[in-house]
Amino acid sequence: MKTTTILLDAGGVILDETEHEEIRAQIAVEILSAVTPGYSISEYYSDIEDAVRCFCPSVYQYVFWKAVENDRSLFDKLYASYLNEWQKRKPLLKLTSGFETEVKAISKNFKIGIAGQYGQELLKLLEERSILDCFTHRLTQDDFSVTKPDLRYYEQIVKACGVDPKQCIMVGDRIDKDVIPAKLLGMRTILIRTGLHKNQKPRIPFEVPDAELNSVPGLAKAVLKIAVEG
Repeated sequence: MKTTTILLDAGGVILDETEHEEIRAQIAVEILSAVTPGYSISEYYSDIEDAVRCFCPSVYQYVFWKAVENDRSLFDKLYASYLNEWQKRKPLLKLTSGFETEVKAISKNFKIGIAGQYGQELLKLLEERSILDCFTHRLTQDDFSVTKPDLRYYEQIVKACGVDPKQCIMVGDRIDKDVIPAKLLGMRTILIRTGLHKNQKPRIPFEVPDAELNSVPGLAKAVLKIAVEG
């Protein structure tokens, strides 16, 4: 079936989350070191790697849950504090290096949609950078009551785009939330190895993406290659 539509994850593909992750780490260590004396930034990233290896949907919740040793009441208190502090300190959204060039190239041959956990603020950024017109489909997380890796999220996206999943290529930075659910619906996939999940490994052959890149530059070429190969 001919490829017509490219679905782009927001974080790690459209957006550079490097600064976001640094601030998240700082907040988590500040909170957890108060209840676990000596808890360090290196321990935080070690816990993050554990969460990535076990395909935990929320690596941040994993870190806090591990630290409180299954104390639900303490988890709720600390995680609420973490989320509150994050809302105060989160930085402005920033496009991934090279994304503008790639999305313009992709839009010459394909329709483009968003499949990521950001809302209207993402569309605002794309408009400010004069690339919103590259996106044929402009639904964001704000338009859905479910989210990744729920298959219904992807089903609703392709339905709204009016395409068959087999006509789509999903581009994301996670095997668990992007590659697996997309492949289950029949999409082809491209994995961008960036951010916290850059070392995530497929557990079985089915989870291997159709292509991998270490950064966004080169994405348009990879998309076209997969589309041509059919």
